[in-house]
Amino acid sequence: MAKQITMKVLLAEDSLTMMLTASKIIKNSGHEVIRARDGKEALSLYLSEKPDLVLLDVEMPKLSGFEVAEKIRADKTNKWIPIIFLTGFADDENLSRGIEVGGDDYLAKPVSQVVLNAKLNAMQRISEMQNKLIDLTNELSETNNKLQNSVITDPLTGANNRLYLDECIKNEWFRGMRDKSELSLLILDVDNFKTLNDTNGHQAGDACLIDLVKLFGSHLRRSSDVLCRYGGDEFVIVLPNTPASDALQIGENIRTSTIKYNDESEMKSPVAISVSIGCSSCIPDNSISFDEFLAYADKALYKAKATGRNCVVNAEITAHKTIAA
Repeated sequence: MAKQITMKVLLAEDSLTMMLTASKIIKNSGHEVIRARDGKEALSLYLSEKPDLVLLDVEMPKLSGFEVAEKIRADKTNKWIPIIFLTGFADDENLSRGIEVGGDDYLAKPVSQVVLNAKLNAMQRISEMQNKLIDLTNELSETNNKLQNSVITDPLTGANNRLYLDECIKNEWFRGMRDKSELSLLILDVDNFKTLNDTNGHQAGDACLIDLVKLFGSHLRRSSDVLCRYGGDEFVIVLPNTPASDALQIGENIRTSTIKYNDESEMKSPVAISVSIGCSSCIPDNSISFDEFLAYADKALYKAKATGRNCVVNAEITAHKTIAA
């Protein structure tokens, strides 16, 4: 048999006799009681204690039960909880008013032990169902986040994938246009990677790429800097609000670290690995598109590969859309 949930019940009642009677019934039902003698205290305790059920006397000093209920329902930061009014005036007008301000039920005074116990049992079932619904919602949210991440994540290396890169460059391009801030890109190609695959097999190549993603990522210091797998052994780093000089320094740091990669015992590669890097930087405007901006970095990478590899080449974007390395 499932264990019953113990509820935290806020009881707001200015009559001491009624307070003691109702408290005893609630405690005997296995629930915790939080007592308030006026409306202002009830509202304060609601905010601090976050009860599972509220029992409100309609007529109380400082704030009436209706006023307290209105303020509770106006608070959107906490989960919905049931509110039951305690009153000696269960006429149509009072019942209608109670529903309007957010009440869920009425209990006529003097409170019957049988009726109050029945209400507590009903509210306990509601609380159990609500907790299950919250757990289910959290599980669905977690599953949805995992699915979303799987769509934009490279399954081998854990880096962002090409789909994410395309959206990222577009967003950062328009952000740069709006803020008049410099955007930089680095395209990295792993030198000798085909030799590594051919000589030592694809498992060694996969392990190398996983290691290199960790190495590349270690040089990114800001949450806005994004590393993506472009395809095969090529990667792109998006550096928002970053001038060319800083981007080139990051590229150079990555290049030298990759050389050291071959000597690290934890990540030792059977074939000497290096990286060739192309860089493009500009303040985005309407003279080129973000696709062309990526193409400039790609051409700079091609020049790095053509001039001996293991180097960083900067593409200077001019007004005439030419590249000067």
